[in-house]
Amino acid sequence: MSTDTVSIGQSPFTRIALWVSLCVVVGSYICLPVSDPDLWWHITVGRWIVAHREIPSVDYWNMFSSSQIWRAYSWSNEILLALIDARWGGVGLAVAQILMGISLVACFQYVCGRLSGDNYIGALMGTYTAVASYNNFTLRPQVIVWMFFALAICVADDIAQKGVSRFRLALLALIGCMWANTHLTAILGVGAVVLWSAQASPGELSLKRAVQAGGAFFLGTLVTPYLGGEWLTFFAKGTHPLKYQSISEFQPATILQFSSVFVLLLVFLLLVVSYTTRALPTLARGILASGMLLAGLTAVKFLPFAAISWATLFSVWWRECGASHRSRVHDNFAEGLLVSKERLWRLSAQTGQAIVFLLIAISAVNITHLMRKPLNTSIVPQAAIDFIERYQLPHPLLNEFGTGGYLMYRFSDAAGVPRHKVAIDGRTNVNPEGIWEMYRASFTGKASWHDFIDKVQAQTIVWRQGSPMVSLLLVSPEWCRVFSSGPGDEDHAVFIRADIFRERISEFSSLDCSANKG
Repeated sequence: MSTDTVSIGQSPFTRIALWVSLCVVVGSYICLPVSDPDLWWHITVGRWIVAHREIPSVDYWNMFSSSQIWRAYSWSNEILLALIDARWGGVGLAVAQILMGISLVACFQYVCGRLSGDNYIGALMGTYTAVASYNNFTLRPQVIVWMFFALAICVADDIAQKGVSRFRLALLALIGCMWANTHLTAILGVGAVVLWSAQASPGELSLKRAVQAGGAFFLGTLVTPYLGGEWLTFFAKGTHPLKYQSISEFQPATILQFSSVFVLLLVFLLLVVSYTTRALPTLARGILASGMLLAGLTAVKFLPFAAISWATLFSVWWRECGASHRSRVHDNFAEGLLVSKERLWRLSAQTGQAIVFLLIAISAVNITHLMRKPLNTSIVPQAAIDFIERYQLPHPLLNEFGTGGYLMYRFSDAAGVPRHKVAIDGRTNVNPEGIWEMYRASFTGKASWHDFIDKVQAQTIVWRQGSPMVSLLLVSPEWCRVFSSGPGDEDHAVFIRADIFRERISEFSSLDCSANKG
């Protein structure tokens, strides 16, 4: 009896319950308290869209880019995030992140299962890919496009295997449309579709098929409020991963990172089994996977795309060699997978309900723990901004790059209209180049550290205490620290000008200033 027929011994309800509970336990596992600093500016933009019933075409929140052209390319997600935040607050955002995690796992399992022709391999590789994305997973639009990337490969594979059809081209156009209205990286989808559909086997190459598939996806990306203007933004700002490598998501990957190890192990595994079974990927698909690996090693935000690329390659290898042609399998790993599959199916047929109960119990623990602290506010200056607003400290306010999005959120009303504009924020396609260079000089404590302060004409500064600039401010006669959220390097300090401190000295308690300072 085949291993597939063993699974038939399970009831349909048990099979569905096993799959759902696995998606839930893995999806909740990769979730941490909501902490992405960019989330707050996405919510702010979403508030503005909901209130004004239009998509912004210029910037309203940055003091150095106000009224200049800016495209809210994640508008669809921003509306949803704003509505969730308005209705349910932090708990709603945490639930949205959990649902996103579950959907991510389900999507990866579905795509890998379709490509491999084996639900077991789909569940295994889909789970592995989701866990490999753990370091990068958070509540932000770019996570949605990981799913679009996987689905685009799945449709492109159908085209490569079964030929071009109107239905498949329409699916690609739809995925392209959703991608372009979610994130700026649609070019990755175009490249994946072209390279995956071009070569179904090493001996054949169809440029016509690749052009048709890639063209359908590209045309879908033009269906946006900006009529494809996102492409202009992309080409104007496409070098940002290299230019902004000081930002954590653009930093090169290292072997010490969780995701890097998972991706490299997957690459090594595929190379080994491909060599031992003499079943190498096609050149076009190998270029796609290698390109995504290189991009992921260059900037960590692309590591999930690398994981998806190599997981889908492994799934195709299983379809073509590991399962469909078992006589070709001379690989101990493949044989081990076949044995483990059979034994797991038998175990689940006998104790499926117990396994479901165990997975549900683990999921409940994960979700309960997350709900106790749905938001991680330690990376945003919540206490510092509370202090600034309580004492009505003067603006303009100087801030760090990573906290600008939160300041947009705090200094805007329920309609997203700013009361105060920020000096710099997490939208790299907004901040002028000169402002970024001034900020970097301040952040690293260079000789020109004061230029950013002068440019902003800052009256108040909120900054992380571990930064070299805080040390410079503490010894400067011009500034007084009036608040600190804690003693750690990641805690935030608030400074005001010494002359303002002298005028309001009775309101503050500071160890760093006196009535005579300055």
